[in-house]
Amino acid sequence: MRQPCAAGTGAVCSGVRRHAANLVTLLRVVLAPLFALAVVAAERGASGWIAAALFAIVAYSDTVDGRIARRFGTASTAGRALDHGADITFLLTALGTYAWIGAAPWWVPVAVAGAFALYAVDWRWPPPRPPRWSADRVGHAGGVANWVLVGVLVGNRTVGLGWLPPAVILALCAAVPVYSGIAIAGRLAARR
Repeated sequence: MRQPCAAGTGAVCSGVRRHAANLVTLLRVVLAPLFALAVVAAERGASGWIAAALFAIVAYSDTVDGRIARRFGTASTAGRALDHGADITFLLTALGTYAWIGAAPWWVPVAVAGAFALYAVDWRWPPPRPPRWSADRVGHAGGVANWVLVGVLVGNRTVGLGWLPPAVILALCAAVPVYSGIAIAGRLAARR
């Protein structure tokens, strides 16, 4: 349900409504390099809480942009594409940064990029028939798991909480190519 604009602000309010969700989505793109810099700064002795705060803002933006679009009646295919693009921009920046500093293996961002690339192809050119089992559900769960992995790396490494031993972090990282591979296999099977 749309909220009424204040008197005399019709054009401005209409423009804000039309672009609000996309602006929230773009926040992830803008904050991605700042997050990477904050992670690297924390490795050099700066407070890791800056990266944690940036991650919290980015993660929150991912949960509310769609709600904003639906509330204002501005949900669109272009907005959905922008959302996916912002997600992968942030996730690859974050996971690439953690790989660069040695907190995650190099193949974690590579697996995420590969799964997303096939998702993007499928989204643009859907398979001729629906998959027998839902690659979308596996892909969505994998996307959520990617966000969780970044959050774990922020807390464990960047903030320095160290709650999880290195073996658990490695196991979480090892799950990335597994669920990414399942999603890729499901999408390829749907194209047969």
